[in-house]
Amino acid sequence: MKIYRLCLLFIPIVLLTSCGVGKFIPEDEYLFTDAEINIEGPKERKKELAALESELSGLLRPSPNTSGLLGRPGLRWHYRIEKGKGNFITRFLYQRFGEEPVYLSNVNIERNREILLNRIENRGFFDARVDYRIDTTGKNKAALNLQINVGSPWTIKSYQYEALSLSDTVDLGKTRIDSLLAESISRSEISPGMNYDLRTLRRERERITNELLELGYFFFVPDYLQFSVDTSAGDRKTDLFLQLKPRTPQQALLPYKISEISVYPDGTMRNSSPATVPDTIEMENYRVITATHQFLPRRFDNYILFEKGDWYKRTASNQTRQRLFSIGAFGFVNVRHTKSQPLEGEDEEYGKLSTRINLSPTNRRSIRAELQAISKSNNFMGPLLSGEYKDRNTLRGGEQLTLGLRLGYETQVASGSQTGLSALEAGVFGELSFPRIIAPINWKDNIQYGVPRTQVKFSYSILDRVNNYQLQSANFSFGYNWHANRFVFHSINPVALTYTRLTRTSDDFLEVLERNLFLQRSFEQQFIPGAEYTFTFNQLVDRRRDRHYLIQFRTDIAGNLAALTDGLFNEDPKNKVFGREYARYLRFDLDARKYFRLGEDRRLIARIFGGIGIPLGNSLSLPYIKQYFSGGPNSVRAFRIRSLGPGSYVPDTDDQSAFFDQAGDIRIEANLEYRFPIFSYLKGAVFADAGNVWLYNENESLPGGKFSSSWTDELALGLGFGMRLDIDFFVVRLDLASPLRKPWLEEGDRWTSSWRPFKKSWRQDNLIWNLAIGYPF
Repeated sequence: MKIYRLCLLFIPIVLLTSCGVGKFIPEDEYLFTDAEINIEGPKERKKELAALESELSGLLRPSPNTSGLLGRPGLRWHYRIEKGKGNFITRFLYQRFGEEPVYLSNVNIERNREILLNRIENRGFFDARVDYRIDTTGKNKAALNLQINVGSPWTIKSYQYEALSLSDTVDLGKTRIDSLLAESISRSEISPGMNYDLRTLRRERERITNELLELGYFFFVPDYLQFSVDTSAGDRKTDLFLQLKPRTPQQALLPYKISEISVYPDGTMRNSSPATVPDTIEMENYRVITATHQFLPRRFDNYILFEKGDWYKRTASNQTRQRLFSIGAFGFVNVRHTKSQPLEGEDEEYGKLSTRINLSPTNRRSIRAELQAISKSNNFMGPLLSGEYKDRNTLRGGEQLTLGLRLGYETQVASGSQTGLSALEAGVFGELSFPRIIAPINWKDNIQYGVPRTQVKFSYSILDRVNNYQLQSANFSFGYNWHANRFVFHSINPVALTYTRLTRTSDDFLEVLERNLFLQRSFEQQFIPGAEYTFTFNQLVDRRRDRHYLIQFRTDIAGNLAALTDGLFNEDPKNKVFGREYARYLRFDLDARKYFRLGEDRRLIARIFGGIGIPLGNSLSLPYIKQYFSGGPNSVRAFRIRSLGPGSYVPDTDDQSAFFDQAGDIRIEANLEYRFPIFSYLKGAVFADAGNVWLYNENESLPGGKFSSSWTDELALGLGFGMRLDIDFFVVRLDLASPLRKPWLEEGDRWTSSWRPFKKSWRQDNLIWNLAIGYPF
């Protein structure tokens, strides 16, 4: 059954089971359908008040019943189940998407008014007034309208530290904390003229506490700081004073040093046999207590970022915890600091901490097998079987060994020029990952965020494109990756080798190669010696932001070292190494995305992708496995996968070689997508895509394929909408798109001018379904 028929079958089921809910509402109740907040205040504060209005809207409790394009289906399913009228479909939908009704009688309006007033005062508006009105729509629905009037906010005139007399409760004689607090004021974000805002004061306490925690003040917490406000200055201005609370504990006022470090890599030893006596291995800065000796003690040098005698620093403690967990050999990591009692007669100018690091080993070995059913937007379908073995502590230093295999089959099940295309893929792969830098030179690991890794990878695969060719490929890479900080990730492979070989070709495929010299050359260049680098900047990990950037830059340089060697040892370079012709090229990609949060579960995403491969030496184009293609569920969705380009080239519709021809050395794409909730786990999206691929050099076999100054006229454009079943860890996506501009048509005829959805032939070419797992970007 076609995808669109399944979709058309699903829509009436939802509509029939989610009609109106009015008849189910009790006579003495009103369904709470909406809550609206309007703020009136000084015109010069319009932008500030709009942000406050949005903030206050999120405080109202309970939230009104949700509604969407299909009304209130979740509520409808609840009522039908409650009345005992639900069938199997209704029960299924209710369990996953149903919701309880919210009535006006459930809303404590006075309590909500108090919450709003409190939040408004916390933002510096001390003379606000909140009025409300209940609007009834129909006989059984009600909305709450809240009208808020505010004046100008209070502002800060001055900010300084005020030392209190703590002689009755605290001895400050041996501490530097007074001077540190006074000095910290100079680094504050609080400045004269700022609005009085409780959020700012809370951030200030956190900032000062974080500074003290980096200077050894282990027991200090934000609650030991307080602010006092003097409003006598008038004109809605305040003098702000930072103070230590009078009853701050003495231990919070002393800095602390690390006196000893003990590491327990075996986890809890409570269940150990009484006969098991752990060994204690003394290292220079720590001791290791272990009975199993599963982890080499000297390897902890790379992960523990503090030493005996160091002042306590929270950052070093947290990063040590993160680095130990990043090894992958331990499922639980706990770094615990406890106060050591001073020796008798010892002058307590600073405290001492005893540090205990408890590590619980994860399961060292695991085996995973997976069988998947793969469906692609170009109507290739088939099963994929994969298996993987992993050892998380291969050499007793957190090294991870991964061995795996995969076996898949896919076939073209739809009509069209590529009918009968099928492929069998089989392969093995392996990876050995070291949680440290391994290099011929001494490279000190000073990366504070995460653990740098050295990775050795290899793979071997056979791709049998039935009735066309069989391609064997082997890959080997050696490189490093590391997190520079929370957002930045680097990956570099100074050694990246790929070897491919056509072991079987059909007569039909040989004919394709003879007609297309570029394609022939891309298969002949069997050896790809190169180096790779990837830079990733990802702000999506910070959920507090309303705007996120994700930028990825990749570079792939191949054949230059081989060309240098070839030139040194051969008077007439032959572009061959070990008797095999090698590819030589430069390849650069840039994928830039920006995510805008427009409200709860609403996002606007803009994406730009640009990639170019520059053939060098005797290379006419990129190797076939390195070329770009466009179209498909993660590209220009109004066109099937590998159905665009290069440029304005149009293949013979009855020629299977189009599958191989429609790739290029240059790729440009742009996407814009707006995502919104429909109800519960079901999300919607509307989108626009543009893009194409081009050749770097002219190819007579693919007329119109070379990149030129008129490339903008050869961009394919498409519009569409989609639905996504988003269950947190799993997303199923169904997108429907239609071409707006087809670059292979004659100039002047490329824009779509007719819409014939009831004509079968038009639907086949202009309504493109994309079924995929996960979001496109």
